[in-house]
Amino acid sequence: MNRSNNSTLKITTGAMIIAIFAMLLILNRQTGLFFEEFFVYLLPLPMAIYTALYDWKYGLMVFIGMTAFSFIFGGFTTIFYAISSSLIGLVFGTMVCRKVDPTKMLILIMVFSAVSNVISSVALASLFGYDIDMNLTEMKSMLTKTLDASGYGALGEFYTMDLLKQLFVFSMAIMGLVQGFIVYRLGLLIMKRLHISVGRAVPLLEFYPPSITGIIAMAAFLSGIYGMTKQNTSPLYVNVAQGLWVLGFFYLAFFGILCAVLFIRKYITQNKALITVLTVFAYLFFSQYLPFFGFAYITFGLHARLLAPRVSR
Repeated sequence: MNRSNNSTLKITTGAMIIAIFAMLLILNRQTGLFFEEFFVYLLPLPMAIYTALYDWKYGLMVFIGMTAFSFIFGGFTTIFYAISSSLIGLVFGTMVCRKVDPTKMLILIMVFSAVSNVISSVALASLFGYDIDMNLTEMKSMLTKTLDASGYGALGEFYTMDLLKQLFVFSMAIMGLVQGFIVYRLGLLIMKRLHISVGRAVPLLEFYPPSITGIIAMAAFLSGIYGMTKQNTSPLYVNVAQGLWVLGFFYLAFFGILCAVLFIRKYITQNKALITVLTVFAYLFFSQYLPFFGFAYITFGLHARLLAPRVSR
């Protein structure tokens, strides 16, 4: 599809996208928020396609229009889903328009989606009227009864409230990553059908994020640990701390695993099967150190050193 310089076409197309967005909000409201769970998959796509065609300046105007209509036609929780989904679409389309590497696009979209999902499920849970502590207490009670009935009651002591909270936040982050991946794949599929140019993806092991992201992720990880260890804090404060801990840990651990793969490939073996086995062992025995490996990998340039050919002596 050829990009047109006709401002009228750009404005008309943007107005059509805003109108469709408003119709979806009205339909969702009239059906008792039936479509709200699908917003994370559907709403980013029109925004992404429009921004991929006309860049972020025109996309930003459409985003402002979508935000205004979300306040007019959306419910309290719908507003957040609509705005966050539109923002993901704006970022996605801008990266396509600017020819950003698809691997970087995928990771950034998945991170954006994970952050959005954790915030909506954890940090804003109290504002939405969802009592996480009460639901996890009920879950722990049911789990304890099930283990007692099956003769494994001693395992119930392992599932503490802190562990259940961390598992809850972690599951929300994983769900957000999956949502981001689906949005990315659907977006690329539609863009290719519309003949929008998308660059060739760089192999994952050659991908290197900006060093500032490692500092931000480590700050989130450490602040999350500090927040969870404080006594007599509000549930909202604890939920935010757990969310920061999970996001920081997941991001740093991901690149910690890449660091382990590159280290094994360079200094131990290049056999793919052995690399996989050794990486699994490294994760099982050194998982608590992975965030620090990931931080060093991102911040101190280990990526370039591990990709450099080994000098034979």
